[in-house]
Amino acid sequence: MRCGISTSCFFPEDTVLSLQQVVQMGSPVTEVFLNTFSEAEDAYIDRLCDIVKGSGTEVVSVHPFSSMLDGYFFASHYPTRFWDGLSLFKRYYEICGRLGANKLVFHGDHNQNSEQFSHGEYAEHFRTLSELGRQYGVVLCHENVHYCRLGDPANVRILRPMFGDAAAFTLDTKQVQRKKASLDEMLTAMGEDIRHVHISDFTPQKDCMLPGKGRLDFPALVKRLRSYGYQGDLIIELYQDGFTRNEELVEAMRYIQSLI
Repeated sequence: MRCGISTSCFFPEDTVLSLQQVVQMGSPVTEVFLNTFSEAEDAYIDRLCDIVKGSGTEVVSVHPFSSMLDGYFFASHYPTRFWDGLSLFKRYYEICGRLGANKLVFHGDHNQNSEQFSHGEYAEHFRTLSELGRQYGVVLCHENVHYCRLGDPANVRILRPMFGDAAAFTLDTKQVQRKKASLDEMLTAMGEDIRHVHISDFTPQKDCMLPGKGRLDFPALVKRLRSYGYQGDLIIELYQDGFTRNEELVEAMRYIQSLI
């Protein structure tokens, strides 16, 4: 396991500038959060590749800018939407290959659509989208976003076996807090299929803050992940209101590194 810093910490800055800051902080790994269509163009990806080349920072995952449309494309009975969604994700998978990332983060369907689009149909579409990623050497990692279908550990337990060998998850600790769910239950539900982890800390007053500054038991989390054979990384994912100085992110990264 390694600990790194996501470019999402520097919203609303341009991703090139965000990645430059992550590299300057000496983060060994990072997740690149693309923010708009122009950031998916070849010339822009070239700039990102130039930043990390020889820097010592490895891009391990990519977060698409179209996550709010996952349900629109992949939990719909309209076939053309599904095929258009596959085309869009083909581009994301290509970008992952360019950056050297082997994971793509997926939010998935919103909660309110689950009655109109069954778990079985959803799992079938997810498996198809995942198989497309495999052709590019990329694992599609379904995140537990609080307002989405898999924000609930109960739904993870239902869908995990339905995903079959496509089952792969991004565990996000702040999303567990925002869902008011149990981290222990989410860990149990995802189990050995956790492939990626977003971390932050929390207090009763704030659900997304610097690791080591709140109530989350990170030594216990690391121990639990190890019990599942987790071989991935821990990515600090905060927003700009979660810290005041870049040095605080570095301190948090060093704290997590001391545990792993």
